[in-house]
This record gives sequence, structure tokens and C-alpha cells, in this order.
Amino acid sequence: MKKLFLLFLLVINLFAINNTSKIETIMGEENYQKYQKLIDKIFPNNEYNIIEIVKKLKNNGLIDLFFNKAKIIDTKFEFKNGNPILEQKILNNSLTNLGYYYFYPIEISKENSTYNVTLEMKSEHFIDPVSLINELTSRGCKILDISRNEDIFSYKIDCSNGFIKEIKDLTNKNQSFVNPNGEYWIKSNNFSKLTIKTSRLDSWHPSVWFYDKDMNLIDVFRKNTIMNFTVLQIPPACEYIKITDIYSPENFKRGIIIKGN
Repeated sequence: MKKLFLLFLLVINLFAINNTSKIETIMGEENYQKYQKLIDKIFPNNEYNIIEIVKKLKNNGLIDLFFNKAKIIDTKFEFKNGNPILEQKILNNSLTNLGYYYFYPIEISKENSTYNVTLEMKSEHFIDPVSLINELTSRGCKILDISRNEDIFSYKIDCSNGFIKEIKDLTNKNQSFVNPNGEYWIKSNNFSKLTIKTSRLDSWHPSVWFYDKDMNLIDVFRKNTIMNFTVLQIPPACEYIKITDIYSPENFKRGIIIKGN
């Protein structure tokens, strides 16, 4: 009984050390020492997961996200048990939706079921971790861990249940959509044909991409001429369709009308 009690204390102490270490890592050592008493009040026990820790720190103004001036920052993402193409699309859409438009992958690797990507951007602040958590969660992803090494935040994410939130279902009725970004994602829903119409005032140069359920590219339809109407065959294995313009979203800024047959 005494051994079990000692083991219990050891587990509790290890958990406390890990929790404290995580808070210090996210805040930075200097800020952690500076606000030690406040932290003890905010975290009266050690029963907090990483999402709760980050949200509590953010809500109490204890994560310093801003710089004196804009600089180049790197952010690392490690995805577990998913599909790299889908994960990258979810990540890109999440960042764009949060107002980050200019970011570039500087390092990409895949090993077994783990996909790693490091993004570089110039900004006056770090990516807001709470906003990113909320955005990724709304797309079916689970945040496994968040860590920080000086100016580099790292995220471990499980997107095995992830989905493209912006995707629209293809139906047998005309549907009208307008997207300023000029990129439309459609779920084929087992239709064999796709009808696309654009405004006669627009100058759409078709670029239509067909993907299977794992987001592997099956086929592409591209035409360097202005079109306002087309009917395309949907490949049998197609699950997702991306509709855009070869040159610019401005070329069909008035939107599209789609229908499945």
C-alpha cells in the first residue's frame, strides 16, 4: 500500500512538473518568472490540458505575441494519422481565414503517418494560438500539443477526421456561389457530369481539378480561352472538385452557377 501511495505521488509530481514546464515554455522563462504569483492563481491545480493552458494564458494577457517591428518567423506543424494533401489544404484555409495570406513552406517531410511542414512568414506578431486552435477544431482537427522554442511555435495536430469547411455539395439543382478568393471546392456526390456557368460580364478561363477521396489529383480541365458555360465529365473515382481561373479570381468575380447531372 505504501509503495502504491509513493507511486501515486510520483505520478502527480511528474504531471505537475510537465504542466509547469509547458506553461513556462509557452510564456518564455523571463515572463514566467515575472508573473509566477499570478500564474499560481490562474492554475491552482495541475489538471489542465494544452488547450486549456494556452487559452488561460491568452485570456490573462500572459502570451506576448507581438514584436516591435515586422520580422521573419517560422511556425512548425506536425500532422498525425492523416493525409498530407488534405492537411495542407486545411492548414492553408485556416491561416487564410485568420488573415494570413503570405506564408511559404520552407521545409516539408513525411515519415510513415507523420507529415511535417514549416511555414515562413513576415509578420508583426506570432500566429494567435487560440484563434488557430478554434479554426482547426472547426475543421474536425484535434490539437495534440503546442510548444515553443524561443521564436518558433510548434503544433502537433491530428486531422484524421478533418474536412474542408468551404466545400459545397453538388446537387441536381442550379446553385449560385460567390467567393472573392476565386476558388470553389465542390463535393461530387456521385454525379457523372458537372455544369458550370459564369456571368457574361466575366472572363473566365476554366481551371477545374478533380480529386479522389484521399485528395489525389485524378484529372484537370484547363482552357486558355474565355468561357461562360461548360459541361464536364466527372471521373468515376472523383470525390472533390476545385474550380478556379487560370490567371486571376478577378476573371469571374461575379461568381459561378453549378449543377450536377
